[in-house]
Amino acid sequence: MKIYRALVYALMLLALSAGCARTGEKKNGDAYRLPEKYNFRFIGRDIEIDNPDKDRRSYYKVIIDKADEGRTTTGLESQEKIYEASLAPNRHLLTVEKWVLDQKSSRYIKLNNIEQPKPSFIYFDVPENKIVVIEMKTMKDGKALITVDFERK
Repeated sequence: MKIYRALVYALMLLALSAGCARTGEKKNGDAYRLPEKYNFRFIGRDIEIDNPDKDRRSYYKVIIDKADEGRTTTGLESQEKIYEASLAPNRHLLTVEKWVLDQKSSRYIKLNNIEQPKPSFIYFDVPENKIVVIEMKTMKDGKALITVDFERK
């Protein structure tokens, strides 16, 4: 009987210690990447473009907490445009403006408000030791699907 109790006690301790060892991981085993050069990443692109003639060169102007912080990489509307930054752990406001290349003037122009992705802003939290990834996919009708996630290893 003493051996049985000792065995049950040992199994309980083993199960408890194994459960505590997984604090930084999700149940499926995906661990989050730790920030190095950046802790915030924005990815923007258009979906549902089915004609190369309608796939213009573009970028997004990135505004964080009502301050102009820069812009994404430049590419076709159907391609991912990326912006990365290091932000203080806190709650932040992200606003984006879409700019496209005007073929006639060979200059980038801001799309008028009616053509801007809707919504064009999101509030998000930046925790310590995680990289926040905000992805915006804009459909033909201008509606934007915005997702917020953490970058995984």
